[in-house]
Amino acid sequence: MVERAFRLLDLLAVSEAGYSLSELARLLEMSKGSVHGLLKTLESGGVVEVDSERRYALGPRIYNLTQSYIRRSGLRRYALPAMRRLAALTGETVYLGQMEPEGVRIMERVEEPIARRSLRVSARRGALVPLLAGAIGRVALASWPPARREEYLRAHTLPAFTAHAITDPAAYLAAVEQTARTGIGLDREEYLAGVNAVAAAIYGLDHQLVALIWIVGFSAFFNDEAITRAAEALRTETAEVSRALGAE
Repeated sequence: MVERAFRLLDLLAVSEAGYSLSELARLLEMSKGSVHGLLKTLESGGVVEVDSERRYALGPRIYNLTQSYIRRSGLRRYALPAMRRLAALTGETVYLGQMEPEGVRIMERVEEPIARRSLRVSARRGALVPLLAGAIGRVALASWPPARREEYLRAHTLPAFTAHAITDPAAYLAAVEQTARTGIGLDREEYLAGVNAVAAAIYGLDHQLVALIWIVGFSAFFNDEAITRAAEALRTETAEVSRALGAE
């Protein structure tokens, strides 16, 4: 029965219009009664749903399971190779993080195996970076509609992490809009003094923000020229990861 359920789900996964009970019975080479019983079980669990024309399609629980897979296994599977390539290219520390209500939680950190210099910017896995911190804040807010960005900044004071931090809401919104256009968030010593960063989003199904990848380095080495090279590579890598996770 489990094998039949998976065969049924495979059929529904490739159909935009869904299937009727008769069509599914014919394709699965099963009786209508058996297929109907299987559909009722799956429907009660939200795995499939039926429309007004009695055609069956995948249900919302499949979406939730897919998102769970992306968050856990799929995200790391596709992101880690990209992060290693970025670390090798830039010689800087590369982070993967997921959104939480108050910030971005660091899931993974990758550094080039053979160090090019003795000093690096480092933060532990599991650390929570404030939502409005530098480059990641730009990327996070860029994924929101403009009205939500404005509402959030009306309710939250922009923190002055460093002397270079943007604390004027209008200027910050302009920077977020630029990130929305380019897909890249930039931070020149705005979150940590003497540290630059560049960030980009990873998207999943329905173009939902799944995670962020960002590259961090000391400004003496990770300068404008290095940031430009890193941004282009980061844009390419995050786009590939997003496609692998089902983003269109």
